[in-house]
Order: sequence, then C-alpha cells, then structure tokens
Amino acid sequence: MPQTKYEEFVFTLMTSGVMIFIMGIYNVALNTGGLSGAVFHHAVYAFPFEWLVGFLLAFLIAGKTARYFAFKIVQPGDRPIFIILCIQTFTVCTIVPLMSLFGTIKASGFTSGLLCAWLQTVFLNFIMAYPLQIFVAGPLCRRVFAILFRR
Repeated sequence: MPQTKYEEFVFTLMTSGVMIFIMGIYNVALNTGGLSGAVFHHAVYAFPFEWLVGFLLAFLIAGKTARYFAFKIVQPGDRPIFIILCIQTFTVCTIVPLMSLFGTIKASGFTSGLLCAWLQTVFLNFIMAYPLQIFVAGPLCRRVFAILFRR
C-alpha cells in the first residue's frame, strides 16, 4: 500500500492506466459491436488523453472520496485485505460515474439524451470495472508496486 504522496501518485498512475486501457477497449467494443483490430487501434489512440483525465479524477477526487467512505466501514487495524477491498469498492463507485460522464460527453456531446446515455454507460461500465479492479488491475498493480517499492 502506498505510504507517501509520491507512492500514491505512482500507484494511481499504474492502476488508472491499466483500468482505463482495458475499459477503453471494452467501451469501444460495446459501441462497435465486438472486438476487432480497429477496436484496439482506437483504444490505443484515445488512451493518452483518457489516461490523463482518469488519472486526475482518480488522484484528486476518487482516491480521497474512497478513503473517506472506506474508513467509515473499516478501521486501520482491520485485516489489510478488507481495507484494500473496501477502498477499491468505493474507488470504482466514484470513478465509474465520473469517467462514464466524460466518455459519454466525448462520444455524444451535450444532447437531450445525455442523462439516459450516461446512466446506461454507468451501469454497463460498473459490471465490467468492479470485477476488473478486484481481480485483475488491483492485484497486478499491487504486485508491481511491491516490487518497485520494496521496504
């Protein structure tokens, strides 16, 4: 777990990168009817800007919000896995609506159907983002982080 602001910055950079790249592929595939080479090309092309936006939202908003709500449920002395899962849950619950709004506006602009399109996007993204964070991105990034910042 990150213990300094620098470590938090690096960890957020890693997790947001993994999540945003995979979720980018997922969203393009949903909107185009399936996986293809063009889906990966589009995801790679759009990734840098989406990563910047997602990282800023995660680092400045979601991280603080997730910790606030997580520590209303868990205590610092609880088992580390419970703390991690609680923080991850609230991070996903915060970042999915924010990034879904960004993606919906980016794809469709400000239209009369924005609210409905955004809500649909939130639901579709949440069902992918939560297990992705819990089972793939979180463990992978914690492992890499532990290698980079051995104590």
